[in-house]
Amino acid sequence: MRKDWELSIKWNVKLFYLINHNRNHFLDKFYKYFFYMGKTHSLPIYFFIYYVFVGTVPFKHLIVSLIITGTLLPSIKYIFRHKRPSSLLEDVYLLEPVSLKSFPSADSAYVATLFAVSLFYGSFVLSGILFIIMLLIGYGRVYMGAHFPFDVLVGYLLGFLSGLSGFYITEFFF
Repeated sequence: MRKDWELSIKWNVKLFYLINHNRNHFLDKFYKYFFYMGKTHSLPIYFFIYYVFVGTVPFKHLIVSLIITGTLLPSIKYIFRHKRPSSLLEDVYLLEPVSLKSFPSADSAYVATLFAVSLFYGSFVLSGILFIIMLLIGYGRVYMGAHFPFDVLVGYLLGFLSGLSGFYITEFFF
């Protein structure tokens, strides 16, 4: 087993094992399908919701913010080249096949971007629903064995900052 910088963050490994080893039959079934809500191929669902229910300006903001997220994430993953927990730790429960690099969590970043944009234009209900989805996806990434908690937290931060940056870019250019 290769040493990795994320293994030196003790709370990160302990929290990973706490979440990943807390097996639950309902959660296994739930995350088998729900984790798709954080994947990029689910973005058309969110595009539809934003365009129809929130409007064209928020839709432009969302597109710009997602472009920022989609540009940052591969760059950071390439720079850090961090391995998945199943490659670094023993006794990891995997509920989905994993590939590519782990740091940061793209699913968490995309859903945090959606949430951040909703804070500017969405109703309290929409923002609340997206916040719950964001938390469920972040927890699920660790529960499913795909990411360390630190990957998820940094994904949240990048997504949120992309949403903020997208607002200022949209205001300036559109």
